[in-house]
Amino acid sequence: MKRNLLCATLGATAMAALFSVSAAAQTCASPASWHPDASGTPDLGGSTCANEAGILSVCQNAAGAPQAAFVALLDIAAQPQGSFNTITFTGGAGYTISTYLVPQASGCNNNAACTTVGDGSTPMAHTDIPPGQYYLIITGADFDTAGACGTFNAHADGTLPVTLQSFSVG
Repeated sequence: MKRNLLCATLGATAMAALFSVSAAAQTCASPASWHPDASGTPDLGGSTCANEAGILSVCQNAAGAPQAAFVALLDIAAQPQGSFNTITFTGGAGYTISTYLVPQASGCNNNAACTTVGDGSTPMAHTDIPPGQYYLIITGADFDTAGACGTFNAHADGTLPVTLQSFSVG
Protein backbone atom coordinates (compact mmCIF):
# COMPACT_ATOMS: atom_id res chain seq x y z
CA MET A 1 0.00 0.00 0.00
CA LYS A 2 2.78 2.44 0.93
CA ARG A 3 4.66 1.65 -2.28
CA ASN A 4 1.56 2.32 -4.42
CA LEU A 5 0.91 5.60 -2.61
CA LEU A 6 4.55 6.66 -3.05
CA CYS A 7 4.46 5.86 -6.79
CA ALA A 8 1.18 7.76 -7.20
CA THR A 9 2.60 10.77 -5.33
CA LEU A 10 5.81 10.78 -7.38
CA GLY A 11 3.82 10.41 -10.61
CA ALA A 12 1.56 13.35 -9.70
CA THR A 13 4.59 15.47 -8.77
CA ALA A 14 6.30 14.68 -12.09
CA MET A 15 3.12 15.54 -14.02
CA ALA A 16 2.73 18.82 -12.14
CA ALA A 17 6.34 19.75 -12.92
CA LEU A 18 5.81 18.90 -16.59
CA PHE A 19 2.76 21.13 -16.86
CA SER A 20 4.31 24.01 -14.91
CA VAL A 21 7.17 24.12 -17.43
CA SER A 22 4.73 24.44 -20.33
CA ALA A 23 2.91 27.28 -18.56
CA ALA A 24 5.99 29.52 -18.39
CA ALA A 25 5.63 33.28 -18.35
CA GLN A 26 5.51 35.13 -21.67
CA THR A 27 8.40 37.58 -21.41
CA CYS A 28 10.84 39.47 -23.63
CA ALA A 29 13.33 36.62 -23.25
CA SER A 30 10.69 33.97 -23.90
CA PRO A 31 7.78 35.46 -25.86
CA ALA A 32 4.70 33.59 -26.98
CA SER A 33 4.45 33.04 -30.72
CA TRP A 34 1.28 34.09 -32.55
CA HIS A 35 0.63 33.26 -36.19
CA PRO A 36 -3.04 33.70 -37.11
CA ASP A 37 -3.97 31.93 -40.35
CA ALA A 38 -5.96 33.36 -43.28
CA SER A 39 -9.20 33.09 -41.29
CA GLY A 40 -7.72 34.89 -38.27
CA THR A 41 -7.47 31.70 -36.22
CA PRO A 42 -6.33 31.26 -33.52
CA ASP A 43 -7.05 34.19 -31.24
CA LEU A 44 -4.33 35.09 -28.76
CA GLY A 45 -5.52 35.03 -25.18
CA GLY A 46 -4.07 34.87 -21.72
CA SER A 47 -3.24 37.04 -18.77
CA THR A 48 -0.88 39.95 -18.30
CA CYS A 49 -0.38 38.94 -14.65
CA ALA A 50 2.89 37.20 -13.67
CA ASN A 51 4.62 37.87 -17.00
CA GLU A 52 7.24 40.45 -18.11
CA ALA A 53 7.89 43.01 -15.37
CA GLY A 54 10.95 44.76 -16.83
CA ILE A 55 9.23 47.12 -19.27
CA LEU A 56 8.97 50.50 -17.58
CA SER A 57 8.21 52.68 -20.58
CA VAL A 58 7.51 52.13 -24.28
CA CYS A 59 7.25 54.12 -27.50
CA GLN A 60 10.23 56.34 -26.64
CA ASN A 61 8.64 57.48 -23.38
CA ALA A 62 5.32 58.29 -25.07
CA ALA A 63 3.56 55.58 -23.05
CA GLY A 64 4.16 53.75 -19.81
CA ALA A 65 3.95 50.06 -19.13
CA PRO A 66 4.18 49.95 -15.35
CA GLN A 67 2.19 46.73 -15.07
CA ALA A 68 3.21 43.18 -15.88
CA ALA A 69 3.07 42.58 -19.64
CA PHE A 70 2.31 39.59 -21.85
CA VAL A 71 4.80 39.49 -24.75
CA ALA A 72 4.23 37.70 -28.06
CA LEU A 73 6.35 37.54 -31.20
CA LEU A 74 4.34 38.39 -34.31
CA ASP A 75 5.46 37.99 -37.93
CA ILE A 76 3.69 40.45 -40.25
CA ALA A 77 3.54 39.58 -43.96
CA ALA A 78 3.02 42.13 -46.71
CA GLN A 79 -0.48 42.74 -48.07
CA PRO A 80 -2.23 41.15 -49.93
CA GLN A 81 -0.61 38.04 -48.45
CA GLY A 82 -1.11 39.40 -44.93
CA SER A 83 -3.75 37.49 -43.04
CA PHE A 84 -5.69 40.32 -41.38
CA ASN A 85 -6.95 43.88 -41.72
CA THR A 86 -7.01 44.71 -38.01
CA ILE A 87 -6.17 43.21 -34.62
CA THR A 88 -8.78 44.02 -31.97
CA PHE A 89 -8.22 43.72 -28.24
CA THR A 90 -10.47 43.07 -25.26
CA GLY A 91 -9.32 43.15 -21.67
CA GLY A 92 -10.80 41.58 -18.58
CA ALA A 93 -11.87 43.27 -15.37
CA GLY A 94 -9.35 44.96 -13.10
CA TYR A 95 -7.25 46.89 -15.61
CA THR A 96 -7.35 48.91 -18.84
CA ILE A 97 -5.73 47.03 -21.72
CA SER A 98 -2.98 48.79 -23.69
CA THR A 99 -1.02 47.22 -26.53
CA TYR A 100 2.22 48.18 -28.25
CA LEU A 101 3.93 46.83 -31.35
CA VAL A 102 7.73 47.22 -31.33
CA PRO A 103 10.07 46.01 -34.10
CA GLN A 104 11.98 42.94 -32.91
CA ALA A 105 15.24 44.52 -34.09
CA SER A 106 14.67 47.41 -31.64
CA GLY A 107 14.40 45.08 -28.66
CA CYS A 108 11.48 44.32 -26.40
CA ASN A 109 12.22 46.40 -23.33
CA ASN A 110 14.58 49.05 -24.73
CA ASN A 111 11.97 51.86 -24.88
CA ALA A 112 12.19 51.81 -28.68
CA ALA A 113 9.81 53.56 -31.04
CA CYS A 114 6.48 51.78 -31.44
CA THR A 115 5.20 50.92 -34.88
CA THR A 116 1.63 51.27 -33.68
CA VAL A 117 -0.43 51.08 -30.50
CA GLY A 118 -3.89 49.81 -29.62
CA ASP A 119 -6.31 49.36 -26.76
CA GLY A 120 -9.83 48.13 -26.07
CA SER A 121 -11.35 50.70 -28.43
CA THR A 122 -8.50 51.16 -30.94
CA PRO A 123 -7.49 48.20 -33.11
CA MET A 124 -4.10 47.86 -34.77
CA ALA A 125 -4.52 48.25 -38.54
CA HIS A 126 -2.44 46.08 -40.89
CA THR A 127 -1.86 49.12 -43.11
CA ASP A 128 0.03 50.77 -40.22
CA ILE A 129 2.47 47.86 -39.91
CA PRO A 130 5.31 47.30 -42.39
CA PRO A 131 6.27 43.64 -43.02
CA GLY A 132 8.62 42.21 -40.40
CA GLN A 133 8.85 40.65 -36.95
CA TYR A 134 7.50 42.49 -33.94
CA TYR A 135 7.04 42.19 -30.21
CA LEU A 136 3.36 42.56 -29.34
CA ILE A 137 3.32 43.90 -25.78
CA ILE A 138 -0.02 43.62 -23.96
CA THR A 139 -0.20 45.37 -20.59
CA GLY A 140 -2.20 47.72 -18.42
CA ALA A 141 -2.52 51.43 -19.13
CA ASP A 142 -0.06 53.78 -17.48
CA PHE A 143 -2.93 55.42 -15.56
CA ASP A 144 -4.02 52.14 -13.93
CA THR A 145 -3.07 51.50 -10.32
CA ALA A 146 0.32 49.87 -9.79
CA GLY A 147 0.16 46.11 -10.32
CA ALA A 148 -3.15 46.18 -12.23
CA CYS A 149 -3.37 43.21 -14.58
CA GLY A 150 -5.85 40.73 -15.97
CA THR A 151 -7.00 38.58 -18.84
CA PHE A 152 -7.06 39.62 -22.49
CA ASN A 153 -8.01 38.45 -25.96
CA ALA A 154 -6.48 39.55 -29.28
CA HIS A 155 -8.36 38.78 -32.49
CA ALA A 156 -7.07 39.17 -36.06
CA ASP A 157 -9.93 39.54 -38.52
CA GLY A 158 -8.75 37.07 -41.09
CA THR A 159 -8.95 37.78 -44.80
CA LEU A 160 -8.98 35.09 -47.41
CA PRO A 161 -6.96 36.07 -50.48
CA VAL A 162 -9.01 35.92 -53.66
CA THR A 163 -7.52 34.57 -56.87
CA LEU A 164 -8.93 34.96 -60.34
CA GLN A 165 -10.73 31.75 -61.32
CA SER A 166 -11.66 32.62 -64.91
CA PHE A 167 -11.34 35.50 -67.31
CA SER A 168 -13.01 36.21 -70.59
CA VAL A 169 -13.38 39.14 -72.96
CA GLY A 170 -16.75 39.34 -74.56
